[in-house]
Amino acid sequence: MQAISSEDFLAHRFEHVVFAGGGNRCWWQAGLVEVLSQLPCWNPRQLLGASAGAGIATAFATGRLQESLHAAIARFEATPRNVEWRDLLKGKRPFALPRIYPEWITTFLEAPDLARLRALNLRVQVAITRPIPLLPLSLSTMIALTLYATEKYWMKTFHSRLPHKVGLRPEYHDLGAAVDLEEARTLLLASAAAVPITPTHRVHGRPALDGGFYDNLPLPQDRADDEGTLILLTRHNPARPTMFTYEKRTYLQPAAPVAAINMDCTSGDNVRKTYEQGQREALGMA
Repeated sequence: MQAISSEDFLAHRFEHVVFAGGGNRCWWQAGLVEVLSQLPCWNPRQLLGASAGAGIATAFATGRLQESLHAAIARFEATPRNVEWRDLLKGKRPFALPRIYPEWITTFLEAPDLARLRALNLRVQVAITRPIPLLPLSLSTMIALTLYATEKYWMKTFHSRLPHKVGLRPEYHDLGAAVDLEEARTLLLASAAAVPITPTHRVHGRPALDGGFYDNLPLPQDRADDEGTLILLTRHNPARPTMFTYEKRTYLQPAAPVAAINMDCTSGDNVRKTYEQGQREALGMA
């Protein structure tokens, strides 16, 4: 891991941009790319996202990032609680997120947006995780969650290693190649399935888990060690530089902890602050 300066960062030509997962922390990515996309270093041919990062990447690609931002702020301001326990009596999930996230996707992915995406010289790839073969889905999900927590919070590894060893596998799906709008939206929902808060979804007839369960920092399969690959993190880690290179790739993380909380659906102000932090930090590099 090698720290780099803003000058070194801006000297790159980034053709492959990875949007890490992180729930509402991904709004930092949104503010950041709106500024970075105006600079000469920004020249992507491929955007790759996991979980909510895939949603931000798609909203950027369809040109509807601002609409998705304002919709999220308004919806969160109108949501008093993350959990409505009385919904359990109605046989419904008590969490606000499963109701809000599908609505949010419609703010940047309608039929004209999908058509526009297909016409771009820009691929948006969505990462999902396939469960462990021959195991019940519930057990596979439990193992995936345990490994995720083990690597991120206890072992503090960078890119995940354990999921591959137990049989979990990543898949990347080209959003523009989806057969219709429903399939495209399902890909985004599957990639961000925060089990057990949200349900799992089926992609091409088979269950899919959250894209971050395999690796919250998905790597382009054909450009994993490319100097033109930029990985946008979402969590501030004081032990790492804000900008650094690792195995030729360039990484960029928030310079300070963001205001937004991963799956909190009650604070539009925190979303706004997180988006504005991304803008400020990108402007500071220019």
